[in-house]
Amino acid sequence: MPRSFPHLPAALLSAMACGALAKAAAGEGQPERARVWVADDGTRVRREDVGLPLSRGEGNALFRPGEPIRLGALRAEVVAFQVVVEAGAEPVRGVTVELSALDPAAGPGAPAKAPPAPQQPAQGQGAAPAGTISIRRFVEHYVEITRRSRNEQRPRESLGWSPAARPPDDAHLGFVPDALIPVELAPPWAPYPLEVGARETRAVWIDLHVPEGALPGAYEGRVVVGSVSHGELASLELKLDVAPPALPYGAVDFIAFYDADEVAARVGDGPAVEQQLWQLLHEHHVDGFASVRSPAEVERLRAAIDGSLFTEARGYRGPGAGVPPGAVALGAYGSFGDPGEATLRRVEAVADLLPPAVDDVMLYAIDEQCESPRGPGWRRLIRGSRLSSRVLVGHSCGEVPPVEQDVDLVLTPANRFDSTWARAAREAGQRLWVYNGALPRTGTFMIDAPLTGLMADGWIAASHEVDRWFLWETAFWHDGNRGGKGPIDPFTVAENFHNRDGDACLGDGMLLYPGTQRGAFSSRSVGFPGVLPSMRLKSLRRGIQDAGYIALARSASPGAVDAIVKEVIPAALDEALDSAPAAWSSDGAPFFRARSALRALIPADASLDAAGVRRALAEAAVARRALVPLPRAGGEADSAGRASPWPFGRWSTTARLIAVAGLGAAVLALVIGLYRRGKPGRGAEGR
Repeated sequence: MPRSFPHLPAALLSAMACGALAKAAAGEGQPERARVWVADDGTRVRREDVGLPLSRGEGNALFRPGEPIRLGALRAEVVAFQVVVEAGAEPVRGVTVELSALDPAAGPGAPAKAPPAPQQPAQGQGAAPAGTISIRRFVEHYVEITRRSRNEQRPRESLGWSPAARPPDDAHLGFVPDALIPVELAPPWAPYPLEVGARETRAVWIDLHVPEGALPGAYEGRVVVGSVSHGELASLELKLDVAPPALPYGAVDFIAFYDADEVAARVGDGPAVEQQLWQLLHEHHVDGFASVRSPAEVERLRAAIDGSLFTEARGYRGPGAGVPPGAVALGAYGSFGDPGEATLRRVEAVADLLPPAVDDVMLYAIDEQCESPRGPGWRRLIRGSRLSSRVLVGHSCGEVPPVEQDVDLVLTPANRFDSTWARAAREAGQRLWVYNGALPRTGTFMIDAPLTGLMADGWIAASHEVDRWFLWETAFWHDGNRGGKGPIDPFTVAENFHNRDGDACLGDGMLLYPGTQRGAFSSRSVGFPGVLPSMRLKSLRRGIQDAGYIALARSASPGAVDAIVKEVIPAALDEALDSAPAAWSSDGAPFFRARSALRALIPADASLDAAGVRRALAEAAVARRALVPLPRAGGEADSAGRASPWPFGRWSTTARLIAVAGLGAAVLALVIGLYRRGKPGRGAEGR
């Protein structure tokens, strides 16, 4: 991954100024009494974030004091929101957040009455009546961040962003929520009922699963927030409008690796935990990436690979029932070693057992070693075998055009994606996937970054020719790299990744949390035999579901949809410049509003199968290229057409506006700072 980014004074000044304004604004109106408010699923509220304008409904797409919470959904969709409890001068003890069953609303257009849905646990779902909307509640757990993701030699740079795209400290230092613990499993160190310290916040995340069998129409419920210390804190009306179309499952393809041995070592009960991990990822429209090296491993994972693990018979009641994963790896990260006839016989024995429903079977020859002969060697061997029509030989490499690589499939870092290379590879009969990513070209894994980055990845995948998007790890709690520092407790330590190049990352390769911790970290065990989701995984799910919206809406209104996507994602991948901030919003509200606009464009009778979704999004990618040309003027592009990270190149319109606004904001921040002189800040410098 490239590690040479320029430092841009204008961009840095913009970030500093916006951070100063955020601190000043957040400090105003701090409540003396407890307050309850609602946030969308693209917003992260730190423990110390009291008195935010969002709490008063300012800039909040979902909440206005005194008004109902209004959500929209398609059938087969999960929608989410957060209930935030904010204490005033006194702590608030024993806080509960209850949501009544969602009943059909009275009046014309309401669905027929159905039995009420019980509130469902997040894992091991109960048997709710078919067609009813299930409710799952999670305690948001906070981890303290005192140092950012970074490179030790270049601290403003990290594997998650260029220096110009670095998210500001003021919004990402402090006690940051990420792990989501089902309320019924909440341990004493992340309790439910909630305990809210004076002038602090706590939050409950709520998922509403609208099954495909739900009747379209208006539904109503009520969120009631109570406490032991202060009695009832709020009673908020919730209105959910369910549209007739069904959301396509997995409109864009994200596949996620995990190390089965490491998960079993931490959580225990290997096969059962592994199956629950697959179901949890599948519930979030993400495929587990099976790495199989023996017939025994195929048999262990057969239910996941053939899709039967995702059925009611196996306790699964989420979206994508029965849908198998799109890809399987033969020996991930090169674990089959060098090519040879004896090893080929082992590969054939494994490949013969894979069900035909799997689209892509990839022999993963080697990882990030572009000059290695292993990939070409395996390709020659496979081409001369009976696997030639079934197995793709691939490796990861982002430094050489795919057409110059003698493999069938190339994985390239998402932040080095080149659309010219992608088209040339496709014309040559090659496949090109992307993996991971970094701001400003894609979202990032990192905890110390806005939630909207992973949400944006779904929109980016829907409007660009990326094929599959590979996530290198999901349960990287052990920091087992060369240069790593060993296992961590992810509930107390966010910094989980180190390497010999001086990179340190917070949350990289860690979208899941251990439900049980054995050994040194057993005191921080939830006691659940499985893995738990993160807010970042929820954000990725939201972006993938949005891709389904884009496909459905574009089938009827392509021009309007393309304009909405361009508004939300002005530049991404090779359209973006490393010398500018990310072009999309760090707030969830613009995504929420755009999603509502897309929903309004979807015809009531809209329906797309998987092939129809692929066609619709392929057309979207072609249209995108005409709408958003690659930057090529003023030294901004190299000979391959990639945007080059030169200082003070021609920024996108959005980046220019951010920089100009930042200069003005700096002046205003200075005035506010003088006015508030002597008062402690809320950011890192004030702790």
